[in-house]
This record gives sequence, structure tokens and C-alpha cells, in this order.
Amino acid sequence: MSKLKIAIVISTTRATRFGHKPAEWVKTIAAERSDMTVELLDLRDYPMPFFDEVASNAWAPTTNEVAQRWQKKVAEFDGYIFVTAEYNHSMPAVLKNALDYAYPEWVKKAAAFVGYGAVGGSRAVE
Repeated sequence: MSKLKIAIVISTTRATRFGHKPAEWVKTIAAERSDMTVELLDLRDYPMPFFDEVASNAWAPTTNEVAQRWQKKVAEFDGYIFVTAEYNHSMPAVLKNALDYAYPEWVKKAAAFVGYGAVGGSRAVE
């Protein structure tokens, strides 16, 4: 059986973000497992505009080149660990936007969440 390929998604892009620190911690712990490989997937590397396509990429091809690159990268993984802050009682807008730009790429794949913030990021992952 081949190893699972898991993305650890850094879900914030602010200049003063903290998310890369818990993401690196998760990567260190996950890398100890012999049954999977892990890779950091940083939303800073995919500066997509707010979702403005005619429909989900499940129904119509995405026109934005960065979003197409994002979809291709997301499709490489078997599962995802989202490391996310809590912004205004929710997930960061940049994460919601990134989720909206991909649909078939997420289908039937496992996901887990690591939240952080003043109340542990609980409202971002609910």
C-alpha cells in the first residue's frame, strides 16, 4: 500500500500571521508517521481573487490561472489538515475563498482541523 499524501494548509495570509507556527508543529508531529507524507500548502502561494466564476469548477472550468494552479495542487493530496485562525467568529475569508475555488478536488477526501485564537479557534472549525 502506498503512503497517504497529506496537505497541511496554512489558512491565513496576513503579514503578521501566526499560522505558520502551528502548521510547522503539526508537520513535525505528522512526519513521524511512516504511513504518510506531509507537505505544507500555504495560501500565500495562491493569491486568488474573490470567487467570481460563473459556477463551481464541478460545473464550469475555472478561468483564473492561479485558481487553476490551486485546483491542480489540491488534487494531488489524499487528505488535508487545515491550520486555521478564527477571524470574527469564523474561518478566514481567504480560506473560504480557496475552498470555493475547488470542489471535485475535495470530494471523498478526509479533512482535519487545527484551530487557534483567543478561544482556541473553535468557531473557525465548527
